[in-house]
Amino acid sequence: MKKKSLLLLLFAVGFFGCSSPETGEVLPENANNETAVGHNAKIGDGGKGPLLSYYSFDNEMGDWYEKAICCSWSATVDRKVKRAGTGALKFELRRGDLPNGARTELGEAPNHNPEGWYAFSMYLPNTFVKDPIEESIVQWQSLPDFAAGEGWRSPPMLLGVLDDRFVLEIRSDANKVTIQDHFTFTRIDLGPVDKDKWLDWVFHVKWSHDNNGVVEVWRNSKLILKRENQPNFYNDEHFPYFKVGIYKWEWSNMARGANQIRSMYVDEIKIGSQSANYNTVAVSQDNALPVTLTSFTASKSGKLANLAWATAEESNSDYFVVQRSSDAKTWKEIGRKAASGQSKSKRNYTFIDQKPLAGAGYYRLKMVDRDQTFSYSAIKNVKF
Repeated sequence: MKKKSLLLLLFAVGFFGCSSPETGEVLPENANNETAVGHNAKIGDGGKGPLLSYYSFDNEMGDWYEKAICCSWSATVDRKVKRAGTGALKFELRRGDLPNGARTELGEAPNHNPEGWYAFSMYLPNTFVKDPIEESIVQWQSLPDFAAGEGWRSPPMLLGVLDDRFVLEIRSDANKVTIQDHFTFTRIDLGPVDKDKWLDWVFHVKWSHDNNGVVEVWRNSKLILKRENQPNFYNDEHFPYFKVGIYKWEWSNMARGANQIRSMYVDEIKIGSQSANYNTVAVSQDNALPVTLTSFTASKSGKLANLAWATAEESNSDYFVVQRSSDAKTWKEIGRKAASGQSKSKRNYTFIDQKPLAGAGYYRLKMVDRDQTFSYSAIKNVKF
């Protein structure tokens, strides 16, 4: 794979991090376990091989070591939006979900792995609107050395969203005891947030509290960050552990705000050891969408249902299957449209359902490639 480092904007470097995440954690007492393996996890060599954990969410969310989930909607397996297989994990955080500190998160266990590979696919719906209040979507948290007098601190590394931009926060400290806000803080811009599409992320990290640290980040197979010979961790006994979910720490303190709910989907989470590599954890591109769908709408026009969609790019696309359902579970094909095949410019498509269902009707597109692999669009509904 050809690797290209992109010019990244480091827009905040200082001794204190602005609006640092609060430090209350929900962690089981048996915090010295080496690994946490979900029910969907695949383990090689007794957990010592290159792939330590794999969560596909085809049947369940998995048996996570750390859970910060307050409500029935906090974390659920969703069949409508998925990157691969039959399901994905949907996180939903509502303002007022405060028992765990305005968060819905799942986490693996603290460990002694000085290097790791972390891959996950993420889908942010268009309801994930621009917000000046930052949230964490992935954390690498560090277990404090309680015996040395440490308490919980902000995570050494955090992937967040701020004003419709992905940001990577890195905190480090070489002192044996790290106190909250007494660390070096760096925030790196990782580009704009793309909505209503799956983004495939891969992180490779060599943890270090001195100048031996490495952080590499791939987004949709492109290397967008290569940060070497810089610290990225605290001087702790355990190394950081992976957490995923929405954490909007300022919601714990703010009574008002325009946004009342945040949701996102994750799929294909893989965690590799230091013997892994990019190909060990990266999501298979065989599951990639044959087209880049930029819009899909369904609207009522008299007694007809009008469907319209647009693509920005198509690669070996064959055709679109228009499917309809009365319950968003059981689907029936009601028509097809030929695709452009190869295109890097906008293409518009329309379809009319002449006999829509009485009541609520649900629609989706099955996008089929020339090799007959396929993916689904988001679901739209029209009521008659």
